[in-house]
Amino acid sequence: MTVVHSVRWLILTAAVLFRITVGAQDKCPPTPEKYRDLEFGDVRFAVEEDCRRAFTQNEQFFLAGVTGALRSNCKLPRDRKGRALVEQFTKAAALSLELKARRGPLQDRVPSRPGRAAAFATGKSMMEDIRCNGPEAALLARGIVIYLDRTSGSSRFITGCMELYADRYGEKQCRCIADTVRSVFPDVDQRFFDREIVKDSIHQSPRTALTLMLSCGVQNY
Repeated sequence: MTVVHSVRWLILTAAVLFRITVGAQDKCPPTPEKYRDLEFGDVRFAVEEDCRRAFTQNEQFFLAGVTGALRSNCKLPRDRKGRALVEQFTKAAALSLELKARRGPLQDRVPSRPGRAAAFATGKSMMEDIRCNGPEAALLARGIVIYLDRTSGSSRFITGCMELYADRYGEKQCRCIADTVRSVFPDVDQRFFDREIVKDSIHQSPRTALTLMLSCGVQNY
């Protein structure tokens, strides 16, 4: 292959990769028919297609179930950054489900959100029909990592916190607050900042207050 042909091939390859990258940032197209009859089929399609879609809380718990099975059964994802993202995500979901199960009816001030445990179980059971060494598992692991990476970098909660506390706290403190309350509200990055989220987190898990003071350096919020 000549130098000219080599350069031309590299340019064409880069162009194709660029189109793929740009396409991945587009809003999701209509869900194909083969996904429509599946529970959470829209979510699965969005993750496999790597397109932009806002996931509801139940949909995120479904993804947490998928992610947990990918980690435990398939050892996916394999890269360190991806593992860190999914471990944080699944741990937050598991803690939230555990706290919800422990809470008694007299202690529950937060409106009930039915379906989270069922959504988590659906995601976990879906993986029973997917081979770990097949293309579907790889697509799901890749798509979930991309989604978590994208949302962790554009948190509505952190942005709102920085705007409200511009003269008191910076990004470091606000990110620490978000990381702390995420154990109670896994979808915190999809929410607008609200002091009530922090209060409800402390109500559900008193250790949250200690973490906010000792780790985040936040005493007033």
